[in-house]
Amino acid sequence: MGSLAFEPETPVFDPATLFSRRVQRWEPGAIRSLLPLEAIPGMISLVAGKPNPATFPFSKISVTLNGPDEKTLVLDGAALSEALQYNLPAGHPGLLKWLEGLQQAVHGISSDGSWMCCVGNGSQELIHKAFQVFCDPGDPVMLETPAYPGVSAFLRADGHELVEVCSGADGVDPSDLERVLSTWPEHRRRPKVLYTVPTGSNPTGRSCTEINKARILRLAKRFDFMIFEDDAYYFLNFEEDPSKRARSYLALEQEVNGETGRVMRTDSLSKIVSSGMRLGILTGPVPAVQKVVKITENVNLQPSTTTQVLALTLFRHWGYTGFVEHCARAAEFYRGQRDAFAAAAERHLRGRATWEVPTAGMFFWIRLLLPPGSDSFELLSKKGIDNRILAIPGMAFLPNARKACQLRASYSLVSVPDMDEACRRIAKLVDDAWRDEFANTAKADEPPVVLPAPRKITA
Repeated sequence: MGSLAFEPETPVFDPATLFSRRVQRWEPGAIRSLLPLEAIPGMISLVAGKPNPATFPFSKISVTLNGPDEKTLVLDGAALSEALQYNLPAGHPGLLKWLEGLQQAVHGISSDGSWMCCVGNGSQELIHKAFQVFCDPGDPVMLETPAYPGVSAFLRADGHELVEVCSGADGVDPSDLERVLSTWPEHRRRPKVLYTVPTGSNPTGRSCTEINKARILRLAKRFDFMIFEDDAYYFLNFEEDPSKRARSYLALEQEVNGETGRVMRTDSLSKIVSSGMRLGILTGPVPAVQKVVKITENVNLQPSTTTQVLALTLFRHWGYTGFVEHCARAAEFYRGQRDAFAAAAERHLRGRATWEVPTAGMFFWIRLLLPPGSDSFELLSKKGIDNRILAIPGMAFLPNARKACQLRASYSLVSVPDMDEACRRIAKLVDDAWRDEFANTAKADEPPVVLPAPRKITA
């Protein structure tokens, strides 16, 4: 489906009505809030304790790109001084402008002033801060389940009630979400956030359909909550026909609800450019993103200027077309990895496990056919290491930690021969579990051994 351009008069929901009490206590950073004023012509600034570039030990940073021409990008002079210097808490202005253009091109949103982007040290940092904007410690939070454990872990540490919303082959189940909210006790605080990974979900590899997204958006308006769209694998979509890919919540919101402002979207450069650069992007309604920036001002000052300028130099070289083409090549690579792992699973795990072939991302969600009462955590932690196989047990992805027969297998780095061997070793774990079960059952069924009574010895 084609993208939709917004009309300037589109109603905008004010997310401030859902802000947490704790975010209201954050004050603007005394120094950082003044930095934008330094750009005013003629301004003499005595504000920031910025180091003098003359003291920086670097004279040039150069990187050579993969490809037949081995293009080299160079940072030196004023550009390098800027890259090594403090910058604004929301992100480097040039990078933000480029990213805002990308969001408009990819998701069909217009520059009507109702939304903005900010940059963080990885998308997880931004998600953590976004939760602080809307949730106080102890508040209930809805999570698509199975859920990414990096998020459920910090929510659990903050004492949040983790409300599981089931997902299936088509992503979050709107019927289950409606059940949760329509039966919510009136005397208890309602959840204000639904957290979801809609493309190539971590850990299941499933993607949410556009139909389900539309239903969930309507529920967000009806029950007054925000959607946290954590879309780290958006560009690693294996649907070859772009017209068949589900549009994002960000792209659909105006069409479905007739308003904007309920979606906080995070994108990540980790899966498509570099995980070590630690660059994530948050796109959302201006009041909410500004609160995230205010937290940044007070906690970690800003995301890394060096990696931002390096990324901006690369993006300007590529342009939007080159960026999308690079992402398509990355998706093609991971599609090949997925197909190779699926073939290995078919050879070794058929009859021992079930799985769905991922539609995007980097993961297989495998349900082991284990004896009753068994779970993957016990199997992997005890015998997995002995058999030289590591995978994450399903329990880690269930917010309220219960036994599970699933495991998450990542195929991003594994060679094709190692995929085959890994699936063979997993198959052996399942076979050994059943062998132990039969041995224990047989032993339990044996009649008890009756020893003869000791003879009395007389003198």
